[in-house]
Amino acid sequence: MPEPLTEDLRQLLNDLPPGRLLGPCRAPHPVVWVSDGPVMDAADWWKRLYTRRRETGLYPLLLEYPDDSFEPVGGDYGADVDAASYLRSQWTDDCWLPFKEWPGLARPAAATTDVDVCAGELASDIARDGRARCLALVQVTRGADAPAALSWLGMTNHMTARELSAVLRSWEDRFGLRVVGFGHGSLYVSVAARPTDVHQARVLTAEHYLACPDVFYVDPSLDWDAYHEDLMKRREWWFWWD
Repeated sequence: MPEPLTEDLRQLLNDLPPGRLLGPCRAPHPVVWVSDGPVMDAADWWKRLYTRRRETGLYPLLLEYPDDSFEPVGGDYGADVDAASYLRSQWTDDCWLPFKEWPGLARPAAATTDVDVCAGELASDIARDGRARCLALVQVTRGADAPAALSWLGMTNHMTARELSAVLRSWEDRFGLRVVGFGHGSLYVSVAARPTDVHQARVLTAEHYLACPDVFYVDPSLDWDAYHEDLMKRREWWFWWD
């Protein structure tokens, strides 16, 4: 049987827009709440809930659709998956021509202090653009764990949710990444600490390709040779899997 909600959690959920809990909701399965549909002022809701995430233990997400296909699971969310080992396993000698051999992981970017501000700006952008206006909460301590905790299926044709969460945790640590939201196949993340030199950006480009090759093919205007230059400027990364 599901464990009863704490009074604090019940009060938080009561104060949210109309929505529903997705089960199971018992240890070790995470609490997951999803709005019934698009939420007015979705970005403002996201920012308030993001600010309270350590207090509540719930991490907010903006969703393209009110998705009832999640299957919340417990566990370590891929803590035993090493991001470098996974990316190396995807490498072939001809997969990314600037490098004849696996270059390893890109070195971490310089520290930055605007991680949360950057995440809030992306939440405003994707809600204003209509890319994601539904709201969700998932019981994880870091946003990178959300795909694994929800058994998100967006990248199933390429990698597992646990592998994705491992890669996202690595990018959180090295580039100030924060997961802001996703749709059925799209993932929106903010990046507060961008690469600052060409080699670092080129290696990071290879990581992007190994994690999500589809995004390099879906946009006919994307210039593969200039992608690393964009990474040195952008505060948002967008991924899409077919």
